[in-house]
Amino acid sequence: MVDAVTRVVWWTRAGPKPRPYVALVITAVLLAAAPRRAALAPAPSDEPFRLAPDATGAIPYFIASGLDGSAYRSGDAELAEWALQEWERRAGGALRFQPAVDEAASFIRFHWLAWAEDAELGRMEPSVLNGHPIALVNIRPDENRFRPSVKRRVREDPLMRDVVVYYVCLHEIGHALGLSHSHDPRDVMWPGANGVTLPVYERYRNRVMRREDIARMSWLSPEDVSRLRAVWAGR
Repeated sequence: MVDAVTRVVWWTRAGPKPRPYVALVITAVLLAAAPRRAALAPAPSDEPFRLAPDATGAIPYFIASGLDGSAYRSGDAELAEWALQEWERRAGGALRFQPAVDEAASFIRFHWLAWAEDAELGRMEPSVLNGHPIALVNIRPDENRFRPSVKRRVREDPLMRDVVVYYVCLHEIGHALGLSHSHDPRDVMWPGANGVTLPVYERYRNRVMRREDIARMSWLSPEDVSRLRAVWAGR
């Protein structure tokens, strides 16, 4: 589409005086025929947010590449996929994810961002597209920006970095599925009050011998699972 408009502009400048009027008409037709991307709208703040499946009963997802300065690694996309699989596995058949053909067709969208002043490792931002709930899961995977105690452990033990990123993906997916914060640090949905998160990460790290073990062990607590199934019962 951009190339077509460029050719019209060149043709206008190269031709006689009447051509600009014709060019305006041609350009207007080209732009009108171009596919338009629907804009995301904020989800209503007074209603509980929860993703909903598509016509096939699945929730399509898209995992973007990392932005410059995000310290994204190629294996981070795999961590996000493993986190989706953990929620699906523990939902008792009430939940199914599938990769989307592109971001525009997805209901849950992972983006890897550079650091920001709020120092959050992750955030789920609810939106609406054509009346359908869309979850934007933003993760900041730069271990150099982790809290000092966590950063020191990552430098001693690089596998801790994957444990942290995976845990953050799990937590934000939980919000996309309709779960609010928990008051129990044994739950994945616990928000890490007062920044005391290192003991939580250590608990999971102690159960992981190799990176592949992250996808094989159970991370969700019984309370996480109970709340998940209560939200998705009958769907």
